[in-house]
Amino acid sequence: MKEDDDPALVRRCRQGDRAAFEQLVRRYEKPIFNVALRMLHSGEDASDIAQTTFLKAFEHLEDYDPAYKFYSWIYRIAVNESLNALASRKPIEELSIEQADGSDGPEQHAQVEQLRRTIEIALAQIKPDLRMAIVLRHFMHLSYHDMSQVLDLPEKTVKSRLHGAREVLRARLMALRSDVS
Repeated sequence: MKEDDDPALVRRCRQGDRAAFEQLVRRYEKPIFNVALRMLHSGEDASDIAQTTFLKAFEHLEDYDPAYKFYSWIYRIAVNESLNALASRKPIEELSIEQADGSDGPEQHAQVEQLRRTIEIALAQIKPDLRMAIVLRHFMHLSYHDMSQVLDLPEKTVKSRLHGAREVLRARLMALRSDVS
């Protein structure tokens, strides 16, 4: 076992080594922020969720079961915090869209930006549990097994939920497309 793999870092954290927890934060800050951003569509809210996630992880490190992957455990905390934030929100907030890389021409940049906006709008219109399935699979690139651990659901349920989520997202995208035409 390497000295800087997750189980070793968690063990060191439990022994009071704050530098080990800092390594875990650096390792997972981007993925945790990104999952919250995809769920909440706000950089400020995603940053708050990431901070809360790491605070809760630190406070509950003794509850972590090393039989499971650490990132599944911490993603689950981020998912729960994101869902809690969504539940306390008003129905729809203005979407915050990231800037695309300016290396393409203006026309292509505009098309990519329009597609991104359309997908973000469609995602914002589907139920959070379905949105989370799409975010974890297609934006975070998690396996079904890892999604199962993060969502605390059997793999068959994850696959079924993802299938349903894709169908709902497809319908929303088609509706948005017909609204534009």
